[in-house]
This record gives sequence, C-alpha cells and structure tokens, in this order.
Amino acid sequence: MGNHQQAKEYYECALSIQLKKLGEHTDVARTLHNLGNLHSAMGNHQEAKDYYERALSIRLKKLGPQHTDVASTLDNFGNLHSAMGNHQQANEYYERALSIN
Repeated sequence: MGNHQQAKEYYECALSIQLKKLGEHTDVARTLHNLGNLHSAMGNHQEAKDYYERALSIRLKKLGPQHTDVASTLDNFGNLHSAMGNHQQANEYYERALSIN
C-alpha cells in the first residue's frame, strides 16, 4: 500500500521479538531479508545491504550454501547492486544465485 514507514515499524518489532525468542533462526533471516527488500524499495541502499548481509549469514549457517533461500538473498543483492549502478558486482551475485537453482 506504499506505507513504507509503517511496514518498517512492524518488521522491526517482529525482528526484536524473534531475536529474543529464537536467536539466530531462519525466521529471523526471513525478517531481515524482508527489511532489506523494504529498504531497497525506499532507496536506502546501505541499510538494505546490511540487512541482506545479516540474512545471508544466517541462511548460510542454518541452510547451507545450496539452499534456495540463499539464492533468493543473492538475487536481491544482485538487484541492489544493479540499482546502485554496480553492474559487474550485480552480475556476480546473479551468477552465484543461478548456480544454486
């Protein structure tokens, strides 16, 4: 609906609860990934990158390097770098994601 600020508040609240209750868990990674998507949509590229990095770290540890959720995060890293004009780096992330699928 375009209310990015409200969505951000809900995601941050959910993240706080999940971190307290679950610690480093795949559900936490999903929320971090969603926060990355939100910040990317808002044009906050550094914040998006930070959330994607945290999500990727958890997903790699919990799911392994060949999981589709890892590919999804790598793909979003590619989108982010493309939006930032870093096309070579975007291509590298896209290729890593494709190697998983």
